Amino acid sequence: MAQDRSLLAWIEGSSNPVTLLRFYRWSVPTVSLGRNQAPHESVCAEFCRCAGIPIVERPTGGRAVLHDLEVTYSLVSNDFSCFPERSLRNTYHRIATALKAGLERLGVQANLADAGRGARSVSRDTRPCFATTSRSEILCRNRKLAGSAQRRLRRSFLQHGSIPLHVDYAKMAAALGVSPRLLRDSLISISEAAGRSVPFEEAARALRLGFETTFSVRLDAVPSATDYTRQIAPGEPNML
Repeated sequence: MAQDRSLLAWIEGSSNPVTLLRFYRWSVPTVSLGRNQAPHESVCAEFCRCAGIPIVERPTGGRAVLHDLEVTYSLVSNDFSCFPERSLRNTYHRIATALKAGLERLGVQANLADAGRGARSVSRDTRPCFATTSRSEILCRNRKLAGSAQRRLRRSFLQHGSIPLHVDYAKMAAALGVSPRLLRDSLISISEAAGRSVPFEEAARALRLGFETTFSVRLDAVPSATDYTRQIAPGEPNML
C-alpha cells in the first residue's frame, strides 16, 4: 500500500497518460485503516499486538480491513479516456463491473449493490469495511465479496480493494473488535462463493481478464510497478 501511495504521487505528476493495474497479497495478516479513521475506535489493538498483526494506514478512506488470505487489487490512473464520466461514482462503477466480470470467470455469480444506496460515511460509523455495503460494491448471496476505496487528486486517482480468497471469521472479528456472526452474515469469500478452493494465481488471472474484457484492452505486463516508474518514456502508450 505504500507503493500504491507512491504510484499515485508519481502518476499525478506524469505528463503521459498512464494506468497501472496491480494484484498483490500479504506476507502476514495486516489490518489497514482508512486515512480518516481513529485506531482506538476501529480495531482491537491489544489482540493485534498479541497476534503479531501489524496495523497500517491506507492512502484511501473507508473502514478497517483485515488483509489475510486475499487478492488485493490496485488501479492508479491519470487517464480518464476509459471512463465516460470522470466522477467518482462512474469510475467506481466501471471498476466494479470489471471485477464482477473476472469473478464470473471463477464461477462466482455476483451482482453490484443497488445504485440507490448512498455513499458510505465514516464520521460516526466504526463498523469494519465488510460489515457495510455501499453503491456498486460487489455482492454474492447478499453478502459482500469485495471491499474498495478510492482517493482522488487533481489529475489522477487511486482505487484499491480487498477480495478474500478464504476468511478466518474468528481472527477477523477479534482483530476488528466485532462479533464473528456479524461478519459471517455480511462477508463471503471467493472460495465459498465458487464452492471450491481458488488459489491466488487463478483469481488474479481471472480478474485481469475481467478488466481486459470490460475495457476492451490488452494489459501489458511490466517487471514491477517500481521499475515501470523508472523506465517509462515520453510517448509510451497507455496501458489500459
